[in-house]
Amino acid sequence: MGKAQKLFEKWSANIPTDARVQEVKTLLNHYFNGLWNQQKTSHIVVRCEKLKDFPDYQPYGEISVPVKGGQKVKGYYIKELIKAIGILEELGGGGNEEGS
Repeated sequence: MGKAQKLFEKWSANIPTDARVQEVKTLLNHYFNGLWNQQKTSHIVVRCEKLKDFPDYQPYGEISVPVKGGQKVKGYYIKELIKAIGILEELGGGGNEEGS
């Protein structure tokens, strides 16, 4: 089991109050590889076609994750990412598959 899967399991069981941005990027690189970017240090934006049919992510299948002080991500946004990953796994795979 890789680091990203361990983070997912850990955070699914207990959402932290905040996490280092590098840990969040590890998670994103595994589950949303090529589907996220961070233009500046203030926000990470994830766009996944598979999520656009769900009300929380309409109309673009987008999740915006603010980065506090350029170093931390609050627990609420980690919870949102965990929820999105859960949806993708129920659909049968990550967001970075062909055709997404």
